[in-house]
Amino acid sequence: MIASPAADAFEGAELCDVCGRESCEDHLPPDPTAPEPLPDDQLEDAVDVAREGRTIDQTGVPYLLDGIIPAYGMLGFLVAFAKVGKTTFGQALAAAVAMGCLFLGRPTKQARVLVLAAEDPPEYTAWLARHLDVEPGRLTFRRRSLLLTPTELDRVVATVKRHGFGFVLIASWQAVIRGLIKDENDNAGAVRVVEDVKAAARASGVPWLIDAHAGKGEDQSDDADPSKAMRGASAAAGAADYTLSLRYADGAYGTQRRLSGKGRFVSLAPLTIAYDATTGAYDLVGAARDVTRESTWRLITEMGALTDTPRSVTEIARVCGLVGDDNRLVGGRRRQILAALHGRPDVLVSEEIRRGGKTALFRLVVA
Repeated sequence: MIASPAADAFEGAELCDVCGRESCEDHLPPDPTAPEPLPDDQLEDAVDVAREGRTIDQTGVPYLLDGIIPAYGMLGFLVAFAKVGKTTFGQALAAAVAMGCLFLGRPTKQARVLVLAAEDPPEYTAWLARHLDVEPGRLTFRRRSLLLTPTELDRVVATVKRHGFGFVLIASWQAVIRGLIKDENDNAGAVRVVEDVKAAARASGVPWLIDAHAGKGEDQSDDADPSKAMRGASAAAGAADYTLSLRYADGAYGTQRRLSGKGRFVSLAPLTIAYDATTGAYDLVGAARDVTRESTWRLITEMGALTDTPRSVTEIARVCGLVGDDNRLVGGRRRQILAALHGRPDVLVSEEIRRGGKTALFRLVVA
């Protein structure tokens, strides 16, 4: 029997795997050269995203340092002229976060801290750290050169996850990008590095803060925009999530500084702070400092930590819940309590020999 042309055409045609029809155009076979679509689990409905935003708004943005460092996987810059005190400020901040102490009169969220000291000689970093009062395992230094290449950033992220770090501090920007950009005005190159670091911060899920040099013509006024303070490629600071600006408040030889900040979840009006070179401590100046003193005093009285029975600062802190897991009182909180007790007419101070040394004891005057 001779087959008809129509039958030959039917036998040679491909049938659709979906509906079984011949020459179906509704269910075309996949194109092997077409790109893969985005994974479905990365696509979120706007209803869910908006609900998440409302939850954040209702519960409040979590901060590592209240109002200054958001506790998200975000990148910030700490910008200042050379020798203003970026490194000492960063170390003091790191110690406060590591121990969960107040810093600049603001609460911190306790977290393990990784400091990548890539610029200064190891000995200088150690000398600056001589005042730090932290428990073992809370604050870790890496005193070696570092370049923020994608490979090295992956290693930092892996380190953060392996050791449970909750905060990454890097010193400094100019040291960790050498050779990665053409020059300090290379906007495209600088933004590329910033975006790589932001991706690393997002992947780690914890805040990263990098100190950087300010530009020679930085505006030192209180109205200055912190995001414009950074030296070199202006787009680099703009690409970061937020910028903190640290500058002189009473001249290059004074001890006071001004701190301000601007960016995602950060809007910090200038604060005046003072640096004590003998203790390495930073503290607020003026009314804000008084607020911290009064709030600590209120905590002491409400917790019944001060009675007519003499108690040491450590004993008072223990009642207030201001000691670490090892029952040890760190320097920052000790100064906080002493400041709250100082000059109170209803607080009497005496001394007692304990463990071979004089210990100050405080008690409440009962009428």
